[in-house]
Amino acid sequence: MTLKEILDKYHEEIVRQWAHRLHTEISEHYSARPIEELFRTTSEVAEAKYAMLVYEDFSRIDSIIEMISKLRLEGGFSLSEVQNAFELYRSILVPILFRELDRSLLPISIQKLNTCLSYAINKFSDYFQSLHEREIRCHAENLEKEVEKRTGELVASEAKYRMLVEEINDGYFVNQKGCIAFANKEFCDMHGYCLEETIGKHFLDFVAPESIEEVRRIYEERMETGKAKEQYVYLRLCKDGTHRYTENKVRAITFQDEIAAACICRDITERMEMEKRRLRMMELENENKTIAVETLHQLMVTLSHYLLNSDTIIGGMVRRCERLDSKEEIQCSLQVIEEQAKKIEIVIKALKQLSRVKTAPYAGRSDTLMIDVAKEIDEALRNAQETGTVLKEKQ
Repeated sequence: MTLKEILDKYHEEIVRQWAHRLHTEISEHYSARPIEELFRTTSEVAEAKYAMLVYEDFSRIDSIIEMISKLRLEGGFSLSEVQNAFELYRSILVPILFRELDRSLLPISIQKLNTCLSYAINKFSDYFQSLHEREIRCHAENLEKEVEKRTGELVASEAKYRMLVEEINDGYFVNQKGCIAFANKEFCDMHGYCLEETIGKHFLDFVAPESIEEVRRIYEERMETGKAKEQYVYLRLCKDGTHRYTENKVRAITFQDEIAAACICRDITERMEMEKRRLRMMELENENKTIAVETLHQLMVTLSHYLLNSDTIIGGMVRRCERLDSKEEIQCSLQVIEEQAKKIEIVIKALKQLSRVKTAPYAGRSDTLMIDVAKEIDEALRNAQETGTVLKEKQ
């Protein structure tokens, strides 16, 4: 079965399983939602994923993500809860693919599923995060307006501000005059430090040596001109000495009556490693295609030469028979013709045998097939050569 056929056949089963597992496995928030609502949501998302996987149409999932983000944010859901809900789709579909999908289609289908799911999760995370950030920015602006009027309310608002940033699954810190003035727990965990070890340290202490110059340049541009990248990728330095890929988003804010930079950093090591593996696989695929073409070319040259040589000998012997009168000489020529015909027959049988040559189920690539073809033909030519030698000895 193809991926489309599987998605058509098992659509209702996937939606039913998905809604049931959301209601029983993910969190109390999902368990509290009416099961009918979950059925509607999973049905809509499953249809959107169908459009992504079958037709590469991402428009439906984009609109659904906006709806889900607002709904779940209003319901008090955390980012990780919804991310886990998206992951359930893969855990349900993959066993079905391994059971029903044509093996030759399995690698590309799994890769397509991972790509589509990664797109949906990242799209949701970014949109959900933007809504969260919008709340934080609005709240920060309100703090500036209220600070002169009601000091007591300011304290309460700061507590709410801290609660909001602590709920973010990404690292959040405030860079003021080059030092860390505020950081949430996730930022500390990402770098392997406790809060007491983080506050007051220079922000470059958390940047790997190979990224320091670039990060310093971006920071200086922001301080001098107010214009710099709002989002960039760098390598962070963890307490255990490891370097991890990190994406940083920066916004200018007022923190404790002074200008500062509010930064949200996200670990993207897995995404970067996946991209490296994808590029490496593309390089290997191009190399294998080149090998396959060269092997096929060499094979065709060898076959053309061998068959043309036998054809030339047969033609020469036929013309020789037309000129001969002696039966013994004619018989000798006929034996040579028979010898060359047997050689050609052996090669033809080898070519027919190639129709049954198969590569490994996972690989399924033409370069492997070309190598198998070359081995089969080479063996056939050796057998033909041995047959010709035996016939000559009998003569």
